[in-house]
Amino acid sequence: MQECKGASVEQEEHLHTCTPAHLHTYTLARLHAYTHTRLHAFTLTELLVAIAILSIMFTLLFIPMTQAFDNARRGRIMAELQNAADYALEIMVRELMQATEVLPQERVFAEDHTYTYSDPSSGLNRTIIHLAGEPLNLLDDIDRINQQLQDAPNDPSANPDDDTSARIDFVVRAVKDDRLTPQNYQQAYTVITYYLRRADPSRPFQYLDFGNFPANRRQIFRAHWQPQGTSGTVAPEPTNRDTQNRWKVTGAWIMPDLSQLQSFDPKQGGLLSHTALTPPDIDVTDLRFTIERRPESNERDRKPVAVVIEMTLRKPTPGAKAKGNNPNETDVPSLFVRRRVKVVLQNVR
Repeated sequence: MQECKGASVEQEEHLHTCTPAHLHTYTLARLHAYTHTRLHAFTLTELLVAIAILSIMFTLLFIPMTQAFDNARRGRIMAELQNAADYALEIMVRELMQATEVLPQERVFAEDHTYTYSDPSSGLNRTIIHLAGEPLNLLDDIDRINQQLQDAPNDPSANPDDDTSARIDFVVRAVKDDRLTPQNYQQAYTVITYYLRRADPSRPFQYLDFGNFPANRRQIFRAHWQPQGTSGTVAPEPTNRDTQNRWKVTGAWIMPDLSQLQSFDPKQGGLLSHTALTPPDIDVTDLRFTIERRPESNERDRKPVAVVIEMTLRKPTPGAKAKGNNPNETDVPSLFVRRRVKVVLQNVR
């Protein structure tokens, strides 16, 4: 029996000397060894339990990793918003401190005026109308098209959007080659204007990318222009007021898109430069200029002493989608940055 039980494969030729009883005992011994070895493997239940535990562990690890990535993206967007706000404010504050006069903001269109743009999305012309007597209506969110406002298409007589406080015009000492200089430039004053406008004025405002239409957000623009030249003018000086004591103006004094102003001509004046102060992927939700003046009864003595700049910039949260079919509303709140700065006008006399 011991000989049969301990026989190796090489000794199988000697197994013919073993009796049937010896072979039965040998078979049982080998089967017992095999069964004893199999008892150390994982059962199906053990595998399922291990998989479930690993799934839970991966889930617990995945959630904070996802949150960390989201927070990193949010932090990057907040940094972009803060940098954009700081850059725009730095330029506006520096140039406003050089202002020698700030023009009144209360103004209306002295006559009807239309802008015609070619809309690349539809291939059709888009005519934006400004009626006489209406206040400044910038090309930011609400336009009057075909005698009707976008936000009130069934009411052509609805009051237009009033963007008076979203634009400021001020006179600088003198400008040559788009730089502030102490000398007089061609014996004429120049004006710097900050105002709000859509990145593409030919298309309506659109906050999110939607279908085949990319976003069309609002930006702060800086226009540097000269109202008059040696023998003509592109912006006649206002002389009349309406019943609410608002100036009736024409030309560049109330243009909602100063990029349409004619290029500079020494004889007529015109546009010297037109640049954006904020990037097109950031939406300027609010821009407000509040002029503080001396409390004098005589209007001539009510000189401006300071300008308060308020602005709000926003950008969609990572993963934000349009709410319903409205590309101007998101399913989650956007990321905002707000700034408020007061600029003292030291050079206004």
